[in-house]
Formats: sequence, structure tokens, C-alpha cells
Amino acid sequence: MTQTLLVLLAPGSVEADVGRVQQRIFADHGLVSAVALPPLVPVAFLPAEERMRGLLAKLNASVAAPYRITLAGLAWRDGFLYLGVDSGGVWGSLRAEASDEASGLFPPFEGFFLGCAEAGVAQRESILPPLPALGFTSSTLAVMRICAPGEGAAWWSDVSTEILEEIPLRGRRRR
Repeated sequence: MTQTLLVLLAPGSVEADVGRVQQRIFADHGLVSAVALPPLVPVAFLPAEERMRGLLAKLNASVAAPYRITLAGLAWRDGFLYLGVDSGGVWGSLRAEASDEASGLFPPFEGFFLGCAEAGVAQRESILPPLPALGFTSSTLAVMRICAPGEGAAWWSDVSTEILEEIPLRGRRRR
């Protein structure tokens, strides 16, 4: 199965800190889905036939600049764990402008994808990794291909990703 996902990528230092949260979940709980994908904030799954030409520029123009994104704690959504973010409307603007008719491997959510889908209900309550206090004012908007050759619930056991296109998310200053 191959899917195309619009994502927000954080600066390297933030990505490293979120990666440490993912690694901690894996080390403490053995949940492979926590480390299956790099640190990313999923915005929308795009239809396979979606033409990317100009899409990222259009989305960039939909965001008000300047912006600041901060971490907002853990949140479960449809069986997946996210490290929530408060994007001050950035994520919502991107989501509203993106074509989001395609279903995906997991739900887009305003937060970094942490997986943990294989955790049982009782185990979920024990997943409480220490969270960094982070904020960032720059990010990258990207279109990512996710390939998970195996069908079924445990797609994260064999997955690869590729960035198809990316631009710095600068937004548009209001006059």
C-alpha cells in the first residue's frame, strides 16, 4: 500500500527531541509503531492522483506569518498516540486548504505522530514519556510518500518513507 501524506516537519533540534520521545516509548514499551515514522505532524492524506504542482505554494500562502508552534501534551486519536501541538491556527489553515478526501493509515491530527496502535487499552494508561518543553517558529511543509507493503493492521512493521516535495513554511504576512 502506498499513500501520499501532507506533513509539517519541525526544525532539526525539535525533530531530535521528538525522536527521543519516540525512542523512549519504544524502549519502555516495545511498541514498534512509535518509531515507524520520523517525527512528523500529519495534515492530510492526498488522493493518489492529486497533482502536486503549485500545491505547497498555495498551502504556504494560506498560513498567516509569523507563527509559533508549541507542544501541547499527549493525545489519543482513533487508537493512535500523538504529541499534540498548538499551532495557533497553522495546522487548521493547511488542513482546510488541503484536499483531504483520501483515507489513510492513521488519522491526521494536530500533533506529532507517535503511533502506539498496538498498545492495549490498559497499556495506554502507562505510556507517559517525559515530554520536552518546545516551541518553534519555522518548519517545513512536505509531501511524503509512505509505502507499507503489508496489508492489515500492523503496517508499521514494514514501512518506508520518501519526501516527494518540500518547501520552508514561511506563511504570508497580513497587510
